[in-house]
Amino acid sequence: MKIAALILSFISATAAYAQDSIRFSTIHFYGGVQTAIPAKEFREVIDNSFGNLGFGLNIGLVLSPLGDKKPSPILLGADFGCFTYGNEKQAASTNVPALKTTHNVFTWNAIARLKPTHHKGRVIPFADGLLGLKLFNSRTKIDKNVTDIIFNTDQREVINNVKDTGLNYGLGLGFYTSPKQNSNPGFQLRVLYLWGDEVKYVVRNSVAVDQDGFVTFSTNRANTSMVIVQLNFTALGLKTLFGSY
Repeated sequence: MKIAALILSFISATAAYAQDSIRFSTIHFYGGVQTAIPAKEFREVIDNSFGNLGFGLNIGLVLSPLGDKKPSPILLGADFGCFTYGNEKQAASTNVPALKTTHNVFTWNAIARLKPTHHKGRVIPFADGLLGLKLFNSRTKIDKNVTDIIFNTDQREVINNVKDTGLNYGLGLGFYTSPKQNSNPGFQLRVLYLWGDEVKYVVRNSVAVDQDGFVTFSTNRANTSMVIVQLNFTALGLKTLFGSY
C-alpha cells in the first residue's frame, strides 16, 4: 500500500508539473530597449549626433493559440515600439520663442512567433514574423524652460505636428532564457529587419516660424527599412508577471 501511495503521489506530482509547464509557456511578455539602424537612404537624411541611429523602447505579448491544452510551436500576439532619431532647437527671436522639433517613429505590429515545442537547456531560439504600421512624427513645440512650466504661460505649446504612416513588415531572429518553472524573469535578444514603404518626413532644421506665427518647413520622402536590435527582459507565464496563481 505504501508503494502504491508513493506511485500515486509521484503520478499526481508529475501531472501537476506537466500542467504547470504547459501553463507556464502559454504567455510570453517582453519589453526593453532597442536601437534602430535605418537603411542607407534614410540614414543619410537623419543627420543626428549619435551616428544617425534611433534609440527607444519596445514591448510585446505573445500567446499560445492552444491555451493550456498542450504546448504549441506557434505563438501569436502584438508588438509595439517607439524610438527617436533626433531633435533640433531654434533660438528665440524678437517675435518667436525658442522652439524644439523632435522626430519620432512608432510601430504597431501583429506578430507570429515560431519556437521549439519541447526544449532542453536555458536558451530557447525563435523566429518572428511581423506585419503592421509605422508612423513617422515630427513635432515642433515651444522649448519651455523651468519658469515657463511652473508658471504655466499662455503660450501655445505645440506649434506644428507632421505625421505620415506606412506599411511595416519584417522578420526577426533571437533567443530568450528560460527560468525553468520558477518566477524569475529571463532575458531576450532579438534582431529584426523591418521593410517599410516610403514615407514623408520633415527635413531637419527646415522648420521656421515667422513673426505672424506662420509655420513653414520642407519635406521629402525616403524608404524606411531598418535593422532593429533589441535587448529585453521576458516573463514566461502569469507567474512571472503577477506572482503565484
